[in-house]
Amino acid sequence: MELECLGACEEVGRSAFLLHTDKKIMLDYGIKIFDKSGIPKFPEQDGKPDFAILSHAHLDHSGCIPALYRDSKIRWYGTPPTRDICEILWKDSMKIMGEGLPYRVQHFKKALKYWTPLQYDQTMRTGQTDITLYDAGHISGAAMIDIEYNGRRVLYSGDLKCEETFMHRGADFVEDVDVLILESTYANREHPDRKKTEQTIADHIHETIDNGGNVLFPAFSVGRTQELISLVRHYDRHVPVFVDGMGREATRIYMKYPNYMRDAKRFRKAINSVTMVSGIPDKRAATRDPSVIISSAGMMNGGPVLNYMFHTNPQSKLIFTGYSVEETNAWYLQNKGYIIKDGQELSVDLPWEYLDLSAHAGRTDLLNFIKHANPEKIILVHGDNPGGFADELVENFGYDAIAPKVGDKIRL
Repeated sequence: MELECLGACEEVGRSAFLLHTDKKIMLDYGIKIFDKSGIPKFPEQDGKPDFAILSHAHLDHSGCIPALYRDSKIRWYGTPPTRDICEILWKDSMKIMGEGLPYRVQHFKKALKYWTPLQYDQTMRTGQTDITLYDAGHISGAAMIDIEYNGRRVLYSGDLKCEETFMHRGADFVEDVDVLILESTYANREHPDRKKTEQTIADHIHETIDNGGNVLFPAFSVGRTQELISLVRHYDRHVPVFVDGMGREATRIYMKYPNYMRDAKRFRKAINSVTMVSGIPDKRAATRDPSVIISSAGMMNGGPVLNYMFHTNPQSKLIFTGYSVEETNAWYLQNKGYIIKDGQELSVDLPWEYLDLSAHAGRTDLLNFIKHANPEKIILVHGDNPGGFADELVENFGYDAIAPKVGDKIRL
């Protein structure tokens, strides 16, 4: 067995790994939209896979899949929510990035035609290789990918969240694997206590509403928008809530697959009590009176969120709940007090808060996950400093851990 590292090594973004068993299996094939160069980065290309498996639909894991269909007819596998979310995210990326993508509309359509569903806990055999997906607790349909071949077991984590949230139960620990390919996004720090964070968000909402303002959440369309709807309704059943941007369509997909949620009945009740913005009257209503507005884009580089920000009153407040990549508008606002729109720096006077609702495992959960998996070898990916975490696992815990570079080939 051999693993070719085509992306997401010593970086977050463009996850792509080619695993050789008796088959060539592409594990994810994503893009890196926000790079310091200002130019999107795509995976290295090294041979054609026999098929691909997607851990989940976020663009840093799925966004380059249509490029595989420029000159091939391979199958790609993923859960049903992953397929549907990919469709809306790929469409959006084509609209925004256009000629900058390495594929066109015909490749996008071809990719959708060659999808094959794979459910959680359902084992697929191809040749001498067995593949099973497990719930990763990250977003709807997100999966850890378990590959068994020739008596060896490899687990690719994708992005995982062990802690229970409003939307998801959290990933179960997987026992006794030989090789663990593990995300390390938050390997160097813990997330704050989630219940306390939720209560703090609720307190900010009540304070702002009482002062006559709007609470504006710049939110990722997939995962975070749905979590925020659930959170707000858990703590306040009556405050007006408006949802705008691509999160509306992502929410419809969530409702289409209730078995991929922790409590579909509760979420349906929450959805029925909010306004899905469908036109100018709804947009005006959102800022006319005190309310909660959940809008894409999470990093404020597009979507309706900027328009809302400039139409809220001075008693309003911005609340960020997710990571902001450097040199995005969300990062500029939090670090420099302005955003960039149409090439101009525009100062923002609204107060803001950052309250962490990450959908990734924190440091302690990663260490516990490793302990249960008990691997012979750990390959750390999808992080800003996987090398430091690898050194720590070697020196303090005695594991065989490495942090590969893009282009490396690792014998397993």
